[in-house]
Amino acid sequence: MTKLQKEIETYNRLLPSLLPKVGKYVLIKGDSLVETFDSYQDAMKHGYAEFKLQPFMVKQIAPAERIAYFTRDLVACPA
Repeated sequence: MTKLQKEIETYNRLLPSLLPKVGKYVLIKGDSLVETFDSYQDAMKHGYAEFKLQPFMVKQIAPAERIAYFTRDLVACPA
């Protein structure tokens, strides 16, 4: 289990009720939604002020996870 597994599960559980706020940021600690914010910076600032170095999660509300695709050109190395 990852350190933020509980926070991820909380986000997924709350997602249907969060969808009206798509684009905003949530601050989640454990199984609780602490607050929503307009910016990532505000959410992080509040998280560090309240929880110091304890784990917490800030995530942008989105109806689906973004999938990133990476490609890389492979070049043969000289022998």
